[in-house]
Amino acid sequence: MGVDAMPKSQLGLLWRFLGFFQPPLLRVLHAVVVCMVLLQVLTQLLGLGTMHMVFGLALCVLGFGLIACGLGMRGPRHYFPYLWGDMAQLAKDAAAIRSGKLIIAPRPKGLACVVQGLGMGALSLSLLTGLWWFRSWQLGNPSHLAATLHGLFVWLLLAYAVGHGGMAMGHFFFWKKSTQQKAQ
Repeated sequence: MGVDAMPKSQLGLLWRFLGFFQPPLLRVLHAVVVCMVLLQVLTQLLGLGTMHMVFGLALCVLGFGLIACGLGMRGPRHYFPYLWGDMAQLAKDAAAIRSGKLIIAPRPKGLACVVQGLGMGALSLSLLTGLWWFRSWQLGNPSHLAATLHGLFVWLLLAYAVGHGGMAMGHFFFWKKSTQQKAQ
C-alpha cells in the first residue's frame, strides 16, 4: 500500500469502526462538529472574531443537532442514568477498571455513555454561553460573565475532546489490531 493510500484506508477503517456505535447521520454530524470545534479554536487563536462568530452560529445549529440526534435515538437515560438512580452498568464498568481491565466494551448506561453525556453537557454549555455572549454583544453591552463562562466551558470541552478522542483512538487501535490478528 502506498503512503498516500494509507490515510484513506485508515479513515475508511475508522468510519467502519464508528459504524458499530453510530448510524451514518450521527457519524457525519459528529465529524463535522469535531472539525467545527477545531476551526473555532483556530479562529479564536488567530483573532478572527467575525469568522469565529459566524462559524460559532453554524456550530450551534450543528452541535445542538448532534445532541438532539443522540438524545432522540437513545434517550437521556442512556447518557445520564445516574439522574434516575440507575447505576448498575456504571458500577460494573468501574469494577472492571478497578480489576485492571483497560478496555471495556461500551454498554448502554455504562461509563462510555456517561462520558458521552458529559461531552453533550460541555458542548451545550459552550454553545449556550457563546450565544449569550454574542447576544449581549449584539445589544451593545458585551457580558463579561458570559465571556468568562464561555471560555471556561470551551476549555472543559477541549479537555473532553482530548480525553474522549484519545480513548476513541485507543479503542480503534485495539479493534484494528484484533481485526488484523483474526484475518491472519
